[in-house]
Amino acid sequence: MARGDEAPMTAQAAVMIDPPAVRSVVRVKIAQIDASERLREISEAHAQVIAASMLEHETAGGRRQLQAVELVQRGDGYRLVYGAHRLRAHQINGWEEIDAEIVTLTDAGLRLREIDENLIRHELTALDRARFLSERKRLFEALNPAAKRGGDRRSDQTANVAVWSFSADIAEKTGLSERTVFRAVALIENLAPAAIARLRDTPLASNQAALEALSKQPHERQLAALDQLFAAENPAPSVNAAFDRLDGKAVKPAAELWATKTFDQFSRQSAKTKREFLDLLMKSGAFEGHTAGASK
Repeated sequence: MARGDEAPMTAQAAVMIDPPAVRSVVRVKIAQIDASERLREISEAHAQVIAASMLEHETAGGRRQLQAVELVQRGDGYRLVYGAHRLRAHQINGWEEIDAEIVTLTDAGLRLREIDENLIRHELTALDRARFLSERKRLFEALNPAAKRGGDRRSDQTANVAVWSFSADIAEKTGLSERTVFRAVALIENLAPAAIARLRDTPLASNQAALEALSKQPHERQLAALDQLFAAENPAPSVNAAFDRLDGKAVKPAAELWATKTFDQFSRQSAKTKREFLDLLMKSGAFEGHTAGASK
């Protein structure tokens, strides 16, 4: 199927949830709010920063909370839609109540709202963005069965119709390119669930290239590579180096790789830049008591 043939399928996907209807803004007891089962983990450090900022605003005579969190009512309590870090900041400060917008949403709408709010804010790591997009694709297909079926399955290419249809829809809503959305969904589909769990809250979670390199390998090799990357002693300096180790290839220590890369960059500079750089090193005392080969 040609890329241009996808337009009718995209246009057909019209069953989408409307924006939530805001009922009111109220002060809610934090003990009544259920903030469990979130797609994104709370960053305690980020929540601490928000908590400190709120205290400063209140001390200066301003409003402690510049933006209300969003909740839906469920029974005698509430479910958090978004604003988890603001909620945690209130808990850190020992506050028992929080300003909240109470909205009307179905359970599917609640999940979509949580996902879209995070995607639009662009605060996600590459891994979390992929997780959010993958979950949104699942919800999109549940709300748009025709897009999931993908029409005529006689061609292998039609298996991608649902993904492209979803990609076009979410790209329009978030400003992400369709290719970015497509690659993110593929990333989560190909990464082992255990690998995803281990990668979260690590520097690799923000490294799109490293994540894609991992995702191209079988699940067993992904987990074995992570063992090399997260080893307590002499961890592999990169994903490719981890796979090289698994294949029995020699891998240089991280410090040696860094030194080689730095020297390569230095060698590409002009004579003037080299002299200025060496002058800076001399002034810093970097060469005091050092002789060639002393680091070995």
